[in-house]
Amino acid sequence: MTKSLINQKHFFSLLFFALLLAMPINSYAQTNTNISNNNGKSRISISNNGKDFKIEYEGDITLSNDDTDIVAISSGGFIEIERSSFGNRRRIVIESDRNGNLIKKYFEGRTEKNFTPEGQKWLAEVLQEIVRTTTIGAESRVNRFYNNGGANAVLAEIKRIESDYVKAAYFKLLLNKSLNNSDLVEVINTAGNEIESDHYLASILTSNQKAFLSSNQTITAYINAAKGLESDHYMTNVLKKVINDKSISDSQMDSLLEIATNINSDHYITQVLTEVMDSRTLNSQNISNIISLSKDIQSDHYKAQVLKKVINDKDLPSNAYKAFLGTLSDIQSDHYITEVINTLLSKKLDNSTSSLNNLLEVVKNSVGSDHYAATIYMKIANQNLSDDQLVSALNSLTHIQSDHSMSQALMAFANKVKNSPERVKSAYRAAAKSIGSDHYYGRAVKAID
Repeated sequence: MTKSLINQKHFFSLLFFALLLAMPINSYAQTNTNISNNNGKSRISISNNGKDFKIEYEGDITLSNDDTDIVAISSGGFIEIERSSFGNRRRIVIESDRNGNLIKKYFEGRTEKNFTPEGQKWLAEVLQEIVRTTTIGAESRVNRFYNNGGANAVLAEIKRIESDYVKAAYFKLLLNKSLNNSDLVEVINTAGNEIESDHYLASILTSNQKAFLSSNQTITAYINAAKGLESDHYMTNVLKKVINDKSISDSQMDSLLEIATNINSDHYITQVLTEVMDSRTLNSQNISNIISLSKDIQSDHYKAQVLKKVINDKDLPSNAYKAFLGTLSDIQSDHYITEVINTLLSKKLDNSTSSLNNLLEVVKNSVGSDHYAATIYMKIANQNLSDDQLVSALNSLTHIQSDHSMSQALMAFANKVKNSPERVKSAYRAAAKSIGSDHYYGRAVKAID
């Protein structure tokens, strides 16, 4: 019984090994393609599981309707196809004379053979691989598919192509056609689903933006396709092209900036927001978008950079002021939040008491350093403040714990307080009482006497 069990194990081991050997090698095959262009001549080399193609051509090449023959090459053009397969080498050279007639030659090794029938047969075989791994004959093929079945026929062929480079070329040729809204939506959706390379998908999304963004349906498809980009670099390039296109309205851009929420890099989202500020009119809508998107920036450095640019480029409208202050609480660094607030104060403070109170609340809750808080209050003291605003500022000061910083901040208001009603002076004296040091308390009180 033991011997029988051993024989069974041996049998199944051999069976597994045999099945492994029988598996098609092509399942592990990888295709490597190299393309170069020089002075109008294109060279393509394709390596696939021991079968190597070398193709060199110049001019426009037209294929037969069944993709089995080359039926035309522009005047003076040529194509040379060479294939090596496990030591066997075949080559075809086709040239176009001045009259457009094709001269076709076929070689096996170094020996020239009759083109018909063997050369013609071999050309038909290799063209089936070439048309879906290169852009040879791409224009004539796109025209043929489009004329026979419209955009859907071209898209069906694109789905059969493996190379993202070739797919992108076919997409761009298709986009030269007069496509309706439904076609454009399908083109964008197919590009987003079929092309894995961020480089080639971005090249399509930036190639015909005016048409892509012509309706709500195409914009939705465009946003979904752009969100499929994994690279923040390429996503930023797409958005910057949108932002710089003046034919795209602010309301359209408002929708498209949704793409920016998928950008993870603080560096790149800062680039996008900076582009908006440099290239667009900073109306309330655009400023609100910038402020909203800046909340996604994790780096205090980049967030402060964006917010300071908002302040320096445009006076904040009142309806954006509160939202702007709301973003400040997201800044963890006292240094950077102070930089932003001081930049805001150096421009012009919104003169409403409620706006000042909102700012004072940010300082109280978000600036932990007494030194930086005092610096901000000293800036506030230089503003043109009403009596009510002075009282609000003086009442807010008491959260500063350092006697030195508290006295510095308080004394910055002294000149204004001297010439103010008694209720302002009372607020000043009440704030001074929070100073524990007799020395600093005396200096502060003496400043208004």
